[in-house]
This record gives sequence, structure tokens and C-alpha cells, in this order.
Amino acid sequence: MSFEIDNTIVLLYYDTNMNWITTNIRFPEEEYLELKMEALRHRKSVAQLIRERVFEKKVSKEKNTEKLMRELDKVASENAKVLKGKSLSKLLIEMRYEQ
Repeated sequence: MSFEIDNTIVLLYYDTNMNWITTNIRFPEEEYLELKMEALRHRKSVAQLIRERVFEKKVSKEKNTEKLMRELDKVASENAKVLKGKSLSKLLIEMRYEQ
């Protein structure tokens, strides 16, 4: 079976919403072989497996940021109860100049 590549196929290949960038990553041979075996088990390319792993890290960082923001909101609410309308910024400035 032979395939002909015509202009339509070439345009479909290059006409995607993403601009892909090719990069070169060096792995120790043992780690690369482990990645290759895992990719085979999941029927994916090594490149796809690496992209998924990179994306997982990005998602977990975003979740950590959301968690941190919730914790900061909680602390801010507790501080507001204790300060009862006083400005924390003003209090910190006063403390700074008292020294």
C-alpha cells in the first residue's frame, strides 16, 4: 500500500491551532529505556508521555496556588476578627517606627 502526499495533507499537517517547538532532551540511557517501556505499555510515544508528565506538574502547581490562596483568605478572615476594623498595614508601620 502506498500513500501519496498532496498539498491538502501538507496543509492539514501545518494548519493546526498550536505552534509546536521541537526540543532536545538528554536522559541517562537507563531512564530513557524505562520511559520507552512505559510508553509501549500505554501505547503512546515517548514524546507524548513526556508532554503529559510536564503538564501534570503544571496542573499540580496551579492546585497548590489555589490551596495557598484559600489558606491566605482564611488567615485574613481570622485577622479581621482580631483587628476589628484596624488597618494591619498601619499597625505594621507604627511598629516599625517604634523601634
